[in-house]
Amino acid sequence: MESVKKVLVPTDFSVKSLNLVVDIIEQSKEEKLEIVLLHGIDISASIPEILFFSRAKLLRSLQTPEFVDSCNLIKNKFQSRIVSMYADIITGHSRAYFNNYIDANDIDEIYIPVSYRMEFKNKQSFDVCDLLKKVSVKKVEINWPEYLHHHTVPTGQMADLFLARID
Repeated sequence: MESVKKVLVPTDFSVKSLNLVVDIIEQSKEEKLEIVLLHGIDISASIPEILFFSRAKLLRSLQTPEFVDSCNLIKNKFQSRIVSMYADIITGHSRAYFNNYIDANDIDEIYIPVSYRMEFKNKQSFDVCDLLKKVSVKKVEINWPEYLHHHTVPTGQMADLFLARID
């Protein structure tokens, strides 16, 4: 049976951030991948909000239609390589919480974007990259492609995922 590598990639739910996913797939040779797109968000400590908290509802509110369409585009383009690709959220800031999340989800590798600044649309979102650097799983730092720093096509477009790579 062919092995599947489960990788974790931080996301701000922008189409632009999915370029990291495309780079990971292209660099991973012929490996089969399960990709977890992780987002950090603080949830309220009020009892009514905790009682009615819905992970699925929160995820739907954070993902724009363009982001979902772009994820589907990636899954279709690399369908022979992607076993699954889904978004998840984490709500704690402690190192122990992150280690437990990594262990419980059987993450094999974490990809951390270097020189990419997360652009959050939700004021309760937080960058998980610093915490991910401290967990006890193999980490791979990926340099944010230079062409994306100076890319003139408006970000947030699905075409950016593949057209931005044309020299």
